Amino acid sequence: MKKKKALMIVLAVLLLGLAGLVLSGCDGDRELAAPTRLEITNDVLTWEAIEGADGYTVEINGEEYKTQNNSLDLFEITNKYGAYEIRVAADSVTEGVLSSDWSEQTSLTLTIPDWFGFLPTDDGKGWETAVIDATKAQGKLIIPSFINGKAVVRAKGFNNCTGLTGVIFPDTVEYISGFGNCQNLTRVRWSAGLKEIIGNSFDGTALESIVLPEGVEMMGNAFGNCTRLKSVSLPSTLTKIGNYVGTPPFSGCHNLESIEIAAGNEVYASDGNCIMRKADNTLVLGLKASKIPSYTEHIGNYAFRDSGAESIALPEGVTSIGDHAFYDNDRLKEITLPQSLTSIGESVFFRCTALGKIAIPDGVTELPYRLFFFCTELKEVALGAKTEKIGEDVFHMCGKLERITISESNAHFKSAADGRFLLNKTGDTLVLGCQDGAIPDGVKKIGGKAFEGRTGLKEIDFNEVEEIGEYAFAMCAGLDRLKLTSAVRTIGDGAFQNCIGLSTVRIPDGVQSIGSFAFVCKSGKMVGKGRMNFKMAPLVLVVPESVEQFFIDSNYTVYTDYSSLPTGWSVDYGSVAVWGCELGYDDDGLPYVLSAPNTFSGDGMPDLGYTAIEGDGYLMHGRDSFRFAGWATEPNGEAEFSSFEKSVEFEPFGEAEKENYYLYKKTFYFSASMTEEQCKEAALSGAERLYAVWEKI
Repeated sequence: MKKKKALMIVLAVLLLGLAGLVLSGCDGDRELAAPTRLEITNDVLTWEAIEGADGYTVEINGEEYKTQNNSLDLFEITNKYGAYEIRVAADSVTEGVLSSDWSEQTSLTLTIPDWFGFLPTDDGKGWETAVIDATKAQGKLIIPSFINGKAVVRAKGFNNCTGLTGVIFPDTVEYISGFGNCQNLTRVRWSAGLKEIIGNSFDGTALESIVLPEGVEMMGNAFGNCTRLKSVSLPSTLTKIGNYVGTPPFSGCHNLESIEIAAGNEVYASDGNCIMRKADNTLVLGLKASKIPSYTEHIGNYAFRDSGAESIALPEGVTSIGDHAFYDNDRLKEITLPQSLTSIGESVFFRCTALGKIAIPDGVTELPYRLFFFCTELKEVALGAKTEKIGEDVFHMCGKLERITISESNAHFKSAADGRFLLNKTGDTLVLGCQDGAIPDGVKKIGGKAFEGRTGLKEIDFNEVEEIGEYAFAMCAGLDRLKLTSAVRTIGDGAFQNCIGLSTVRIPDGVQSIGSFAFVCKSGKMVGKGRMNFKMAPLVLVVPESVEQFFIDSNYTVYTDYSSLPTGWSVDYGSVAVWGCELGYDDDGLPYVLSAPNTFSGDGMPDLGYTAIEGDGYLMHGRDSFRFAGWATEPNGEAEFSSFEKSVEFEPFGEAEKENYYLYKKTFYFSASMTEEQCKEAALSGAERLYAVWEKI
C-alpha cells in the first residue's frame, strides 16, 4: 500500500512538471498585432501592414477571403446592395508566432442609387435598365438579378454617364448596350449568361483589360476608342464580330497589345494578334501589334480600321482587301501590297493621312470609290499593268500628290510629264493631275475630278483643252487666278467649286456651256432635319453671249452683253446681273466691261447667306495690270461715280473639318461703285450708258 501511494506521488510530480513545461512554452510565443486603419477606397479595402505577417484573412459577412497583401479587391465581392461587416486578421505560419485577433469591425453599406431604374422588356417577361439622371451617376453600378420576381435581362441606357466607374452585371443579363462615353468606367463584372454586346456599347470607356465569358455569341463595334485597353480575351462561343456594316469592335484602341480567342471556336482562331476566320483564311481583325499569318488569303472589311498601325506588309498569297480595311489609320506611313493581290475594296485607305507612297500590283484591275480619299500626305502612286478603271473620288483631297506612274504595258492609261499627269491611252483626255497645271499638248478634255482637292495647284495653262469635266478643279484652294482660253467650249458642273482663292472669273468668247455651281464657294451647316444654312464667298464673272447655258448662283455678280435673260440661263434669288454690257477683250482673249446701261439700282450686293456684308455698291471684276476707277457718263471720260474698296469677310462655319480644310477664313477685296446714292445721281444725269474707267497700273 505504501509502495502504491509513493508511485502515485511520483506520477503527480511528473504531470505537474510537464504542465509547467507546456505553460513555459506558451509564454515564449509572440502574437501578431491586429490590423488597424481599415479603409475602403474605389472598391479596394486596405489596412496598415503588420510586421511579420505571412498573409491576412478578411471576413466579410462571415465569409473568409485570403490575401498575401494588406489589401483586398472588393469590386466583385460586394456585388449586391446591402450592408457588409468587415474585419481583418493577420495570419502567421511561422513557428513561435501566433496569428492576430480580429481587427475592429468596419462597415460598408451599398444602397440602390436614385439615378437609375427599370423598364419592362417588350415581351413583358423581364426588365431592362434605364438611367434617370446621367449627371448623378457616380461610382460602381450594381444591377440586381431580379425585380419583383422577374429577371433583369437587358442592360442599357447609360451613355455619357461620365461619373460611372464600374458595373456589376448579374448572370441574368443576356444583352448589353449603351455604356458609350462613360469615360471613367474602368471595371466590369460580366454576366455568365451574356449572349450579345450590341453596337458601340463601351465606346470611349477606360477599360484596360477585357475577358469575355463563354456564352457570348455576338459582339458589335463595342469597344471602339478605348485608348487604355491593352489586352482582350474572347470566348469560344463567339460567332460574329463587328456591327451590321462591319465596323470592328476595337477601332481606335491604339494601345491594344494582344488579342486572343479561346480554343475550340468553330468560326474564328487567333494567330499573331490577329483574329482569323477559319473557313476562308480571312483576317477579320488586326491590331497595331499584329503579325499577319503567312496563310492569309483575304483582309476583311474594316479589319485594321483606326488600329494605329504605322507599317504593314501583306504576305504573298493575299488576293483581296475588303472595303475600308485600313480606314482612318492616320499613323500608317507605308504599306507593301503583294503581287498576288487582284482586288481592292472601296475606301481601303480612306483618311490614311500619313501614307506617303504606294505601289498597286499588276493584277489589280480597278481603283474603287474613295480608295485614297483624304490621303493628304500621299505623293507618289505607281499603278500596275492591268489597271483599267479608276473610280470616283479615288484621289479626293490628295493635296500633295506629285507623281502617278503606270506600267508602259497598260492598255488603258499612260503617264505624262514624268508622272505629273495620267492620260488615257490616246492622250486626248487627262484623267488625273497632280500639282502641275501645264496641261500637256493634245489634251482636249480634263476628266471629272481630275485635279479635285489639289490644294498646291497655283495656276493652270489650259493649252488646247475644249472641255473641263465636272468638279475637275473643285477644292483647289491654292488657285487664285484663272485664265481660260478661247479653245474651251464646256465647263462642267462644280468645275471650280470651292476654289476659295478665286474672286474674279472672266469667261472667254467661245465658251458655250457653264454647269451648275461651277464657281460656287460655300460652307454649310446642318440646323435641323433636312435644313442647312450657308455662308458663301463673293465672285464676280464676266460672261459673253457665246454662253448658251448658265446658272447664276446667289453669290455671283455677273456682267454680260446679253440684253436680258436668255433661254438656257437661270438666275438664283439674291444674285446680281448687269445686262446689256459692252465688252472688250484683253490680249489674252479675256473679256472686260467697257460700258453698261445706266440702270443700276438698289444696294447692288449679292446674297451671301450668313456671310456678313456691309454697305452697298456693285462689285467690279478684276483685270490684270488695271484698276477700276469708276464710271463716266461718256466714252473716255473721267470717273464721275468713283470706285471705292469693298471688303467681304468670309469665315466657314465652325472649325476646319477634316474633309473641308480647303475652306478657311479669308477677306475678299474688290473695287466697287454705284452705291444707292450714286445710282440716284446717275439716273438724274440723263446718260443712257455709263462707261467703265480703267487706269493702267
